[in-house]
Amino acid sequence: MRIKEIVLQTHLYREMKQFYSELLQFPIEDETIDSFSLRAGASKLTFQRSTDSQNYYHFAFMVPSNQLDEAGHWLQAKGIKLFSKDNQNQFFFEDWNATATYFYDPQSNLVELIAHHSLTHFSKTAFGHDSILCISEIGLPLLSVEDELPQICDVLSQKMWRGDGKQFAGVGDAEGLLIVIDITRPWFPDGRMPRVCLTKVILEGGSEQNLELQDLPYQISSES
Repeated sequence: MRIKEIVLQTHLYREMKQFYSELLQFPIEDETIDSFSLRAGASKLTFQRSTDSQNYYHFAFMVPSNQLDEAGHWLQAKGIKLFSKDNQNQFFFEDWNATATYFYDPQSNLVELIAHHSLTHFSKTAFGHDSILCISEIGLPLLSVEDELPQICDVLSQKMWRGDGKQFAGVGDAEGLLIVIDITRPWFPDGRMPRVCLTKVILEGGSEQNLELQDLPYQISSES
């Protein structure tokens, strides 16, 4: 599964635009009075202006599987602090065969860089903004993962890739994942409780499908 675009809300419009387009140098593709869209490899990252100062998200960018160290140094050279826990700033997930590092943007979104070692994404060029491969994950907190996961998989024609299916599940595959998490389960690694926020996700390929979950402000669609 591949994520074509995610649309998120921000109350720090100017700061977020400066962070992603100037500091990280993601190219701006589209801009209106109330939104801007950035190119992140094969994906698009869009922020819309909001007045809700409580919004925060978890999402991930995929990097070449041999460049996570270099990606971390790239962030640190820009003055961005990597999240550290137990004296480490990289986390290996054996079940996923992937390693990740985390940082915060101005809105305190939990942003992840992940290298999937099962994928043959290697690079010999110096790491930069154009080394980002795609948006790999978007977090979608649910009122009940166990109750709503079957509908998500059925409508989107996807399967649970990893997780217990009760409080946490990755829907899709190593190329792209919807991270569904129970609102009572903290995010790894910073331990914050998930927050339900207005989110739009456009998936790539397949037949056109639209999924709207009752009482949740999520719109998930698939475009050919």
